[in-house]
Amino acid sequence: MSSTIIDETVILRYLLDDDEVLSPRAAKVIATRTARVYPEIITRVVVTLRDVYKVPRVEIAAALKRLLDDVMVDEPTVVALAVKLFGKTHMDFTDCLLAARTAIYNDDVVSFGKPIIQGMIDYRRKRQTAADARDRSTDAAIDKLRHQSRH
Repeated sequence: MSSTIIDETVILRYLLDDDEVLSPRAAKVIATRTARVYPEIITRVVVTLRDVYKVPRVEIAAALKRLLDDVMVDEPTVVALAVKLFGKTHMDFTDCLLAARTAIYNDDVVSFGKPIIQGMIDYRRKRQTAADARDRSTDAAIDKLRHQSRH
């Protein structure tokens, strides 16, 4: 199935429903369920809604969550997590994408000026260390039970 790539102007007209001609056209394109959006376009939408239209972060996140149900997006899991992070943190959307990719792909990130991203990376490492410790504990308990059942 082919797709139609849409940019931020289409998404903004769709979300804002503020143009008598373009908003219905945007809705029609998105209703086909063949519209494709790239993460960098979502970033432009977020910045425009936040900085130009002064839409609160929580409302932006809610609108984008609904939008993601209607369009195809590259890295859907990453974008969905980034949207969630954006609605719950004070990070820029680009940083939310970076943090989401870090969490999902388990990649390391080096940043000289973004302590919140480093904090999220550290949190992910602590969670992984705790999960590894639980796995070792579970393995030890299983080994102990196996040993006891042999005697």
